[in-house]
Amino acid sequence: MAFLGFFKPRPVKAYWWNKVPNFGDALAPLLLQQFSDIEKVEWDTISRSTIVSVGSILEHIPPDWDGYILGSGKLFESGRLHDFRNTAKILALRGPLSARGFKGNFTLGDPGILANELVEPQEKKWDLGIVPHWRDKELADRFISLIPAKSTYKVIKISDDPLQVIREIGSSRRIVTSSLHGAILADAFGGIPRRIEICDEMLKEGGAFKFRDYSESINTPFEAGKMMEPSRFHIDDLKFNIYDAYRELASLGRE
Repeated sequence: MAFLGFFKPRPVKAYWWNKVPNFGDALAPLLLQQFSDIEKVEWDTISRSTIVSVGSILEHIPPDWDGYILGSGKLFESGRLHDFRNTAKILALRGPLSARGFKGNFTLGDPGILANELVEPQEKKWDLGIVPHWRDKELADRFISLIPAKSTYKVIKISDDPLQVIREIGSSRRIVTSSLHGAILADAFGGIPRRIEICDEMLKEGGAFKFRDYSESINTPFEAGKMMEPSRFHIDDLKFNIYDAYRELASLGRE
C-alpha cells in the first residue's frame, strides 16, 4: 500500500568527523543504525544534528547545544570546550580523561568496541595486521622489514570501506597500529593481541591522549610499543555499558 510510505520515520541527523576517509569515524552511522533502532542516519553539521558520536570531536560542539553525545572524546587533553555541559544529554564519553569536568551518570567507553558485531566471525588469514593512522607514513614499512619470511601480513588501509577494515582486523592474529580504532577493534574481537605505536606526525592530533583516555576506560595501562591483550572481563563490561547507552536513543528511531 503506497500510502504507508508517508509514515516512514525521518532520518536522524548526526555529526561525526568526515574530513579524511577514516573507518573509525565512519563507524558512527553504522553503529547508530545497528544498536539504536534508528532506520537511517544522515550526516549534518553539529548545529543541525541531534547526535554527536565517535571520534575526538568534543571541541567541535558549540555552546548551548542540546543533542545527545555518545562516546566521543577530546582531541587534546588541554583542549577547551564550549559551554554545553548543562544542555547536552551525555550518554557516553570515550574515557575518564575526556570526562573530567563533566557531571552526571554516563558511560565511559568508545562505541567502536561493538563494531565487531557489524560483521560475521572471521577466520584468521594473516599473522600480523598493520593498521597505520592516516598521518603515519612509516609504520607499514618499519614492521614489514621486521616480519619473518615465513610469516604473513596485511597492511590494512583505514580509508577503505569500514566493514572491510573490520573484517581484515578480525582476520589477523595480531595487530600493530597507530590508529586508535585499530586497537579498539582488536579488543572488540577478543583474543587479538595488539601493539600501539605513536608517530611524530600524530602530535598534531593530540599524540597519545586518546589512547590513554580509551585505555583508562578498560582499566588497562597504556604502553606504546608493547604487544598487549586487555582483560576480556573489562572489554565485556564496556560492551554491555555501551550497548545500554545506544538503547537510550531507541526512541529517536520512532519519532
